[in-house]
Amino acid sequence: MKLYHGTSYRNLQQIIKTKSIVPRKGDGNWKHTLKSNPEMVYLTNCYGCYFAFNSTYHLADESIPDGEYDANNYDDDKAVVLEIDVSPKNLYPDEDALEQVSRLDNDLNKHIKQFMSDYNEGIDYMADRTNFFIDNYEQYKDLWKTSLDALGTVCHKGKIHINHIKRVAVLHPHAFLYSQPTITIANYRIKGADYRKECSELIWSKEYSSKVIKNKDFKWYSEKGFLFR
Repeated sequence: MKLYHGTSYRNLQQIIKTKSIVPRKGDGNWKHTLKSNPEMVYLTNCYGCYFAFNSTYHLADESIPDGEYDANNYDDDKAVVLEIDVSPKNLYPDEDALEQVSRLDNDLNKHIKQFMSDYNEGIDYMADRTNFFIDNYEQYKDLWKTSLDALGTVCHKGKIHINHIKRVAVLHPHAFLYSQPTITIANYRIKGADYRKECSELIWSKEYSSKVIKNKDFKWYSEKGFLFR
């Protein structure tokens, strides 16, 4: 299955060094959010560009006020998108997707009610629902496709070897302006097809990317232990 991982040039150097994409061990790229599942690598079929820019240290840096980031001012960290071929057997639902799905009056909502008495404010509190799905991810493994269909995001348990990386796009700074989605079920229902096209087609065009490194060339870079500029 073809999915995408948005990250930064600095993180890609570490991927080259370790020859794998590894879980973040709880350290996320986002301001003011919950910790990530330490067992998972987060993937998407649509938000590669957006996640890539948000993983650069300029956007992850809390000292830069929201709204004051200008990608054109930075040359030392670039946004990159990895196209990855993964096996569905290693996929799990994204806890954020399940949290949003569980807000609805559905079977998932009814199911978790009986298990959430130990979570502070319980089922009515978003953070508690999210943490519940992180803590009980094995129980909901079969919902990975629900996660992908509802929000365009999914998790891969454990590291992903670089041999599964099919190509790498180094994004132009101005691509930041093209991809600023609201990551909600409602928005994905309306705009999901456009976002998926961005990941599968537009990101790899000259309009979006200054460089595209294909699998065989990426292997050469990784064997040499250095990256392109």
